[in-house]
Amino acid sequence: MDKNQTKPKKKNSLRYNEYYGTQSIFDELYAKSKRNENFYKLYELIVSEENILLAFRTIKSNRGSTTKGSNPHTIKDIKEWKEDEIVEYVRKRLNNFHPHPVRRIFIPKHDGKMRPLGIPSIEDRIIQQCIKQVLEPICEAKFYEYSYGFRPNRSAKHAIARCYHLMQRADLHYVVDIDIKGFFDNVDHSKLLKQIYSLGIRDKRVISIISKMLKCEVIGEGIQEKGAPQGGILSPLLSNIVLNELDWWVDSQFYGMPTKHEYSCQLSHCRALKGTNLKEMHIVRYADDFKIFCRDYKTACKIKIAVTKWLKERLNLDISPEKSKIVNLRNNYSDYLGLKMKVHRKGIKHYNGNDKEKYTIKSMVSNKAVKNLTIKIKRQIDVIQHSEKPKAELAKLNQMIFGYHNYYDSASHVSKSFHIIEYKMLKYMKNRLKPLATKTGTKNKVVEKNYGESKAIRYYCGYALIPISYIRTKPPMQFKTLTCDYTEEGRKLVHDYLRMTLSSRIADMMRIFVTDESVEYNDNRISLFAAQNGQCAITKEILKAFNFHCHHKIPRKLGGDDSYQNLIIVTVGVHRLIHATNPEVIERLLKEHAINSEQLTKINKLRKLCELEEIKVA
Repeated sequence: MDKNQTKPKKKNSLRYNEYYGTQSIFDELYAKSKRNENFYKLYELIVSEENILLAFRTIKSNRGSTTKGSNPHTIKDIKEWKEDEIVEYVRKRLNNFHPHPVRRIFIPKHDGKMRPLGIPSIEDRIIQQCIKQVLEPICEAKFYEYSYGFRPNRSAKHAIARCYHLMQRADLHYVVDIDIKGFFDNVDHSKLLKQIYSLGIRDKRVISIISKMLKCEVIGEGIQEKGAPQGGILSPLLSNIVLNELDWWVDSQFYGMPTKHEYSCQLSHCRALKGTNLKEMHIVRYADDFKIFCRDYKTACKIKIAVTKWLKERLNLDISPEKSKIVNLRNNYSDYLGLKMKVHRKGIKHYNGNDKEKYTIKSMVSNKAVKNLTIKIKRQIDVIQHSEKPKAELAKLNQMIFGYHNYYDSASHVSKSFHIIEYKMLKYMKNRLKPLATKTGTKNKVVEKNYGESKAIRYYCGYALIPISYIRTKPPMQFKTLTCDYTEEGRKLVHDYLRMTLSSRIADMMRIFVTDESVEYNDNRISLFAAQNGQCAITKEILKAFNFHCHHKIPRKLGGDDSYQNLIIVTVGVHRLIHATNPEVIERLLKEHAINSEQLTKINKLRKLCELEEIKVA
């Protein structure tokens, strides 16, 4: 076995938990919640020094930490504080908590409307993170296994994979599409607090603090009597708590029903229930966007009425009648998370001595998404045409296309959808970028690896542009239910999953173009990330897209450049260790990142190139 593979790779949040000694605490909370125990002393955990420093560390590494709330402060201001000052501040605020007003901003939605976001102050975001860290393991133990939005280690692709399974393997070809009208704006505060209590969170001080957060003032709108403002750290968790009750109610109508014999296979359990009068239904939910799969139209009609009434009576939520419908997947497409999906007949399959029609998945990028992607690409082409630095803007267009390919490649007929987009774009691109066209150019390693076989690559300003239509289908993987941040077995699966999703992490990284740096630097940093398999060159830890630094081996001030050979990708902590001169900081970083002698040797080689003294350990 390779030396570097002896230790499991760690994502940053788990590594932070271990450093601050909170992982065992969160594991215990999760285990107790699984045993349906109640929690009365969570406030003490929330205001513990370790939890507060962990929250600060997490927020500090968050890309949105530089966004201002209702006051002018950002993470840069909080960084100036000493650790004991941060701890004291959070404890003092929570002792008699009054949230700062929330800044309201609006961002465009796909349909042209505007989505309201509420941005808390950076101080309140740290406080919300303190609460989220303690509540999340308790809630994760109680959440339904087939909800995927705003949950650790889960993604939209997992929700799509579950839909494919129900459509193709379980032969459920009728789907109830329910659209909740203004879900985030209409959450009932009183009902939500009761749901929190029913999950076993019985600490009245914590519930009181959450209540104040929900009712905080929004600048220009006043005190909020209902709703969970999008944009806060805690809002996604709270929204899942609201709809978790719906998940389990749907489950209780069929799949959750006990059978005489226990079945390890999900399909066998469902077959055992088919002889009953129960209405078969299975829910797949991503945040407030969900589908309920059924076996026949009659059942689907009853379920639609029942779910509509249940949402109104239990959660005080209305549905949008024009957007809520029943779809026969054999005849029509159903849109979900940017895709449109149906089944089509493909021969006969033999089951238990009987011939049965065989159906397979047919999915494409939804019409709305095709239109939206076309508009975004056109806008970027306009920017390139009028830019003083067209090469940098071409690199941004590559990043956009690579990201779109990575998200939509789970569609079975994705190539057909992107051919439509490219057809709409070719003439537009040719007319506007003709002066920039060149016959040849360079390709970075990501383009070479993923698109090198394509004959449709075009060059502008000597820069290879990713062909829009060159995309291959990658069937999405179903989520392994044992994957979890709060068990030993689950953490091993987390690290395995991170290794398998390198292209997704490259796509995340490519979304950020470092504007103060050269195109060469941006290209080489992406190539290095891919070449290092998304791992730190020193510690071999798996890197999340926004939590690493690209280090110049020979600094620019000493004559170094942005060439591929002069760059190396390391974690933020290792990068600080390479440049640190304060003995106390060096000692703290060595301990924090558990640097061994072999890793220290590599760091010292890099320090020598920076003309810094070697680090010596007694």
